[in-house]
Amino acid sequence: MNESPQEWILKRRHEDLSLTVRTSWSLYIQFYTVFLTVSVVGLGWVLTRPADAPIVPRAKHVIAIVFVIQTLLTAITSVAMALYTSRVAHDQEEIENCLVQSNPAALPACGPAVPASLARFAGWFNCAAMIAMAALWLYVGFIS
Repeated sequence: MNESPQEWILKRRHEDLSLTVRTSWSLYIQFYTVFLTVSVVGLGWVLTRPADAPIVPRAKHVIAIVFVIQTLLTAITSVAMALYTSRVAHDQEEIENCLVQSNPAALPACGPAVPASLARFAGWFNCAAMIAMAALWLYVGFIS
């Protein structure tokens, strides 16, 4: 079957979107895992350091501020990933509709190629978790 240049471009765009969203989520999860690990280790160190190893209050504030900023950036990234994935799913659906219209014998897609609802759930709940982590850092850095 010969495909038109438009069909080839649409198919290629569909594949590229799939690859890009998978790569983006992979990088995000790797970043999120490393950041969360460092943040929890930092919290553990600040909260459980030996009594004979006092920390200067100013240093504790600076550490807390750094982690609050990083945590808020992670929260923003979580939402951005959720929105980006939803957009990719919408774009892929439009591409699939165009391809089906150009080839009436093609079967409709059995489901979305990108699990946008899962991405929205993960992104928004990771954002909520990071906001809670930022609040914890504020408490540890300035109240406790």
